[in-house]
Amino acid sequence: MSEAGRGPGLSAAERGATAVAPDAGTPDGAARVGRGVLVAAVLAVLAGVVLRFVAPPALWLDEAQSVAIARGDLDGLFTGLEQDGSPPLYYLLLHGWIGLFGESAGSVRALSGLFGVLALPLAWVLGRRLGGPRVALAFTLLLASSPFAIRYSSETRMYSLLVLLALLAAASVTWAVSRRGPLPVLAVGLSSAALLLTHYWAVYLLVAAGLVTLAALRVDRAAAVRVLAGFVLAGLLFLPWVPTLRYQLAHTGTPWAAVGGLGSITTALDAWRGGVAVLPQVLGLTFVVLAVLAVATRPAADGVRLGLARGRGRWVLVALSLGTLVVAGVASLLTASAVSGRYTSVALPAFLALVAVGIVGLPSRRTAAVVLAGCVLVGLGLAASSARNDRTQAGQVARALQDAAPGDTVVFCPDQLGPSVSRLAPAGLDLVVYPDLRPADRVDWVDYAERNESADPAAVAAELSARAGDGSVWLVTSRGYRVPSDEACEQVGESLEELRGDGGQLLFEPRRGAGEVMRLERFRAPVPAAP
Repeated sequence: MSEAGRGPGLSAAERGATAVAPDAGTPDGAARVGRGVLVAAVLAVLAGVVLRFVAPPALWLDEAQSVAIARGDLDGLFTGLEQDGSPPLYYLLLHGWIGLFGESAGSVRALSGLFGVLALPLAWVLGRRLGGPRVALAFTLLLASSPFAIRYSSETRMYSLLVLLALLAAASVTWAVSRRGPLPVLAVGLSSAALLLTHYWAVYLLVAAGLVTLAALRVDRAAAVRVLAGFVLAGLLFLPWVPTLRYQLAHTGTPWAAVGGLGSITTALDAWRGGVAVLPQVLGLTFVVLAVLAVATRPAADGVRLGLARGRGRWVLVALSLGTLVVAGVASLLTASAVSGRYTSVALPAFLALVAVGIVGLPSRRTAAVVLAGCVLVGLGLAASSARNDRTQAGQVARALQDAAPGDTVVFCPDQLGPSVSRLAPAGLDLVVYPDLRPADRVDWVDYAERNESADPAAVAAELSARAGDGSVWLVTSRGYRVPSDEACEQVGESLEELRGDGGQLLFEPRRGAGEVMRLERFRAPVPAAP
């Protein structure tokens, strides 16, 4: 632990061996190269910063749900979180942000962009502690250009905050390891509690960190005890939220996805690479190879050679990245909960730090520069391409609803399509959801599967038709959702056809590549028979 007392860093020998001598050349030439590298790095970071504030105009389900929970008063916020299944910190910050800047898509997303930008200088500081300025540069550039980090810095969700807090917690731990006194312990406690109150996957990161700290008791007992004391403090600060957590565990869950299990590892790698096309796969494979090289090579006088790394810092990074994912996978199996790529935000910083160490450890400085530049350019290119893709068809539905008459009924099946459209729909429409005809601005996840599976689609359709009266019923559907089933939503449409004597008017089908896709039908009021 004493070696990690300067942060989970490389040993002095490793730092010396990885600091490859500059290429031969005149002093002026070397200075020009240095300035060129600095300019290129600054431009890459600026590009990553700009991309964190670029996104299509409409919010998709999770974003719209976040705003719907955060924009009301605090009582409504906490009630909404009981129904949603999330901890409160991000929503409280978003609540304050909306009060200052409003709830337009650009405004609410800017908060996540701010978190994403603040993470970059922290990456530099931690990278410098880990392996000197070259590791700091590589780590900062990898985080700045990460298509995953950029995507979630441009989304109204808590995932960029998770990355920032994970870096803050790491900085606090390195401080507690190297300094005595209560302040570093308090910093560990506050940053770790903030993680827990932002997303429940932070538990898996802290479990992995706690196991590493317990193992370090033999090396530096006093430092390890300070870190463990900080984790205990975090648990105490989290205690007031436990009753709400227990309610959420009993009633919300993740009915929208299958159990992830140890697929959490591949889920994370798939998400971090930024897509499924050829370039993302190349980027992801490169990351994995570099991460393996970071722990499977040792520095030598003439470069590097194969062999498991002896530096403790590299293995700490493995524990905080791979170890976190393994803990999450086991927990998923035990609790029958879902694994989603965005949840893996908690493990991303440690993984990218490991990749940075792998890059710096390459035998040639020129090779390392080329590999790093390639990763950065591909990452920025993927992020720029993704920024142009719609995340929802909510805007298209809202434009079509301009033709609706005041008082017309719009029903969403599944209800998960409702929040994004509700933000944009014309005023005066009756926006409700299947199966219980609640308001469509927010999804209530409480006993979700049970409520949907016990509903009678034909009876819901009859209630909708009666509710609309002489007005039209507009049905927004989509396929592929686990709950409710495709068959249930199709039956609602078929029953509306029978009740209204109208074959329905199909206005548009789901558009490929639009993220949250939708299908819109209109069922007009029955025409009275002639006397």
